[in-house]
Amino acid sequence: MMARLLRVLALLTGACAKPTPTRFTTGGDDVRAEPARTYRWGFDDAAVGDLPTDYISVLGDWKVESDPSAPSAPNVLRQTGAFKNPDFPRVLVKGLTFTDLTMRVRCRPEKGDVDRACGLVFRAKDSDNYYLTRANALEDNVRLYRVVNGDRQQFASADLKVTAGEWHTLEATARGAKLEVSWDGRTVLEASDATFVKGKIGLWTKADSVTAFDDLEAVAR
Repeated sequence: MMARLLRVLALLTGACAKPTPTRFTTGGDDVRAEPARTYRWGFDDAAVGDLPTDYISVLGDWKVESDPSAPSAPNVLRQTGAFKNPDFPRVLVKGLTFTDLTMRVRCRPEKGDVDRACGLVFRAKDSDNYYLTRANALEDNVRLYRVVNGDRQQFASADLKVTAGEWHTLEATARGAKLEVSWDGRTVLEASDATFVKGKIGLWTKADSVTAFDDLEAVAR
């Protein structure tokens, strides 16, 4: 009960706060992903303590850290910065532009009083315009949004158990206007939206979420 009260107070406080300034980016060069090719980003060869060179940080304290419990040990990419309720720490993968795709990541929501979230960004026109699917271990749901000029607009949601401190698989598929989201191998959301037709991909958290990511993968369709 006390934890829930603290979270409500944090949400109410955050609702009055101004967002932390972000680094605006289009994600670099516009390099079209090759159809049928699978692109993979692991973190085992990246320098511990740094953000991998093929990522652009929009907001957050994103670093490669050693974690022997990771699905592909020894390293993960972890966001550890504590931000306010309106803030959305996120990174974009440089250069590659996808139209139709399936992307997935292993993620572990670890800590957070306001949120414990892990998310995928796809078809990002830039760091303020993109599709987003995210899972939240405090709310026990998976949701799908479009973010337009920084305004997050929900258009699909599913209530289900999202456990903190455990590794999960979040997956998004986009084929034309048809969007589909899977959680731990089970389809949980299906929707139609044509706001964005192509763009970059990335990773996302919210507010004070401490989240680890591993094995990001995207297949161009």
